[in-house]
Amino acid sequence: MWLESTWQDVRYAVRSYRKAPTFTVTAIATLALGIGASTAIFSMVNGILLHPLPLPEPDRLAYITEINPKGGTMSVSWPNYLDWRERVTSFDALALSRDEPLTLTGVDAARRIRARRITANFFRVVGIGPAVGRGLTDADDRPNAAAVAIVSDGFWRAQLGTDPGILGRIVTLNDVAYTVIGVMPRGFEYLRPYDAFVSMGPIAGSRVLMQRGNHNGFNALGRLKAGRTIESAATEIRSIAASLEREYPNTNSGVSTATTMLADQFVSGIRLTLLALFGAVGFLLLMACVNVANLLIARGAARQHELAVRTALGGGRLRLIRQLLIESTVLSIVGGILGISIAVLLVKALVAGAPDGTPRINSVTVDRTAMLFAIVAAAASGIAFGAFPALQMSGVDGQQALGRTRGGGATARSHRLRRGLIVVETALAIVLLTGAGLMIRTVQRLTNTDPGFRTDHLLTTRFSLSGKNATSEALQPVFSGILSRVRALPGVASAGLTYSLPIDGSQWNSVFIVSGKPVPDRAQLKSSAFTDVSAGFFETMDIHLLRGRTFSAEDAPTTPRVIVVNERFAKELWPGEDAVGKRVKQGWPEDKTEWREVVGVVADVKLNGLAEDPPLQVYIPLTQDSAPTMALVVRTTVDPLSIVPTVDAAAHQLNKDMPLYLTRSMDQILSTSIARQRMSVLIFATFALVALVLAAVGLYGVVAQSVTERTHEIGVRMALGAGQRHVLALVVRQGLSMAVLGVAVGVTIAVGLSRSIQGLLFGVTATDPPTFGAVIVALLAVAALACYVPAWRAARVDPTQALRAE
Repeated sequence: MWLESTWQDVRYAVRSYRKAPTFTVTAIATLALGIGASTAIFSMVNGILLHPLPLPEPDRLAYITEINPKGGTMSVSWPNYLDWRERVTSFDALALSRDEPLTLTGVDAARRIRARRITANFFRVVGIGPAVGRGLTDADDRPNAAAVAIVSDGFWRAQLGTDPGILGRIVTLNDVAYTVIGVMPRGFEYLRPYDAFVSMGPIAGSRVLMQRGNHNGFNALGRLKAGRTIESAATEIRSIAASLEREYPNTNSGVSTATTMLADQFVSGIRLTLLALFGAVGFLLLMACVNVANLLIARGAARQHELAVRTALGGGRLRLIRQLLIESTVLSIVGGILGISIAVLLVKALVAGAPDGTPRINSVTVDRTAMLFAIVAAAASGIAFGAFPALQMSGVDGQQALGRTRGGGATARSHRLRRGLIVVETALAIVLLTGAGLMIRTVQRLTNTDPGFRTDHLLTTRFSLSGKNATSEALQPVFSGILSRVRALPGVASAGLTYSLPIDGSQWNSVFIVSGKPVPDRAQLKSSAFTDVSAGFFETMDIHLLRGRTFSAEDAPTTPRVIVVNERFAKELWPGEDAVGKRVKQGWPEDKTEWREVVGVVADVKLNGLAEDPPLQVYIPLTQDSAPTMALVVRTTVDPLSIVPTVDAAAHQLNKDMPLYLTRSMDQILSTSIARQRMSVLIFATFALVALVLAAVGLYGVVAQSVTERTHEIGVRMALGAGQRHVLALVVRQGLSMAVLGVAVGVTIAVGLSRSIQGLLFGVTATDPPTFGAVIVALLAVAALACYVPAWRAARVDPTQALRAE
């Protein structure tokens, strides 16, 4: 009997919704939008933050870096790692690795591949070994050991032609012959796709690597022993670092460590963004529920006679509640089904529009977990938006309701509930609008930030030399050759070379000593970004010279060593003095590096992204210090991307084994640097716009129904002399009172929640007054418009017709 009556309620709900198509479409569309958006963002959160890494027992993988005396993260020193590995007891194994793009030659065309330099025990820590061949052994870590590589399955198939004799094959990477000893399983990724994993042997004995004070881009990966926690491992590693600080004060003074779970470290850059978006979409889903609840309450006002008849015929309150909840559940099921379809489309759009480098973005899909979330969200929504109307409408007294006319309208309790829901809806809209406003202001501040150079008509690309081509003697002809060739190309105004591109980040940071000033304690030594640049670099970038001169052809390898510093460096090191003529030495006090004279001061440049303050920066002439990997910057008179083929051809003519890579315009670099904020703005703004529409529609519905139910009262007021202006003001004032109360509640909530997204903001505070002011004005303006339309209709009521109707 229970199943039969339930089925009857379902069929009745379907029939009743068919008879009210406008209500049905509005309610289902509102729910589908809320459930679809929340499911799409949940899919992002699940795929990136919640889903385990595709590695064996990922909850035992720890990521370890070193911390400099100022609290900043830095890579792990090789000698420090060797000491950690000998002393640590919290891990089954501890490995070291780093990203190391390499140039593949000896094939049809030289190309850059994504490689990772690893210690022999790396795959033992990861928990996955080669599918073909063997893994690395400790012998492969020894200095001058034969170079060996393990390639990915994809690289083997795409680049090596699925060579069946792959084991033992020689591949030339950076002019070093690597013997392929294994192929990884298909689909294997360590955080991101790699083409090859190469051994430490070729670099293990290098002077740069063996110096304890050098940090060469490595990070450590450890597999926790069974039963050990990340907290205990972090404590042990810090203890070892403290011991090394006492043993090697010259290099390890103030150096500590940071230990986190690998999964947490991998997504640390996007975690706050995703959680903020998930919170925002939760508010949107709640608003959808509130809006549908309001629609149901309004619908219930017209059904009081029907419910009264059911009550008079013996229907109990629980029976009526069940019927009304089944009706709301039918709505939620249909809304959930459509919501899943919307979620699939939104996920595709989000994945396609995600910033480059977004971790695990390819694993984001509407999978079974997301489907379950959508089902739970639909069920919870059905209960949430159906409970209040069901309780309110099921409480109708049969005899009293039958004693009224069929058009008697809603009760005072119904009015209070609907007005309360509008207050809640307005408050939620304020929260979403505030989040969107803060993110919009952040992107505005970022895009309006002066980077310190002219960004238009600027092409950038990188190249790298290795082996015999990477000696100081061989590099200079290459540098001068590529500059002369590129400068002669049509559409090129000027060109220069630099080791580190502005915005893209510093490639070399080091401590330094200032001549004529006391040498501070080692932990207090200042650090600066050091950048090799060619003559013409400052002119190409249009970086303003403030004092002195820039570099020229006269700065030769045999002339006195010179540098140019940025304005911050000059002000911080020689406040109130002229920096030109001062001397600086890169490295530790005991290092034998040469003193360099400051010959110029240039304007500060945003080096590590638009959101970061310019660091201390030292520029070194490329003729006096060179690196095998450089960036070419080209100022053009045409679209910079239009000359890419000719620039590439010029480089190929100079050296066919020197491919250009990461070729982008500076505008693209700038856009990429704020892509995460732009994506947040787009999603936040979309949610906020939908929220604003929902709030306006809800407010309009409440005021419109109130006007309909008060037609007689308005007619009496106008018959007694009330003018249209008074009626208009009365209706608008009563409607706006709900919006104002909602704004007050929403601002209070927004002030508390906005601090949680402070890490996403730039140039604005979490309680930015202009943002809050603009949001409040915008919402109240929309609310006034939503109230004005039914108020205008009320003011045009004919008193005679209104009284006759009653």
